[in-house]
Amino acid sequence: MKLTEVKTVKVGEKEFKVKITLRSMIDYEAMSGKSITDIEGTDNLIKFFYCTAKAGAKSVGESITYSYDEFLDSIDNFYNEALTNFSEALFESGGAEKKPMRSSK
Repeated sequence: MKLTEVKTVKVGEKEFKVKITLRSMIDYEAMSGKSITDIEGTDNLIKFFYCTAKAGAKSVGESITYSYDEFLDSIDNFYNEALTNFSEALFESGGAEKKPMRSSK
């Protein structure tokens, strides 16, 4: 993965600034209990989206003051758009090769 500059991810009417930072990786690992190198399944991808959105907002002088649950509420009706647009932001940045997501059961 490589997302060292701030990217905009549009979900519904909302736009999220996302950026991979050391803090976003640490936050993701603490939140998910998984390594940053092992993001599989919808749950982990959305947790990573949230962590990178917090980092991206901070990078542009803003902040995300809502909880993960409130973040989910804001994107819940746009699940396909959220997954697709965030994944595209990760991969268009010259990151890892696209591979099919495995669903977590």
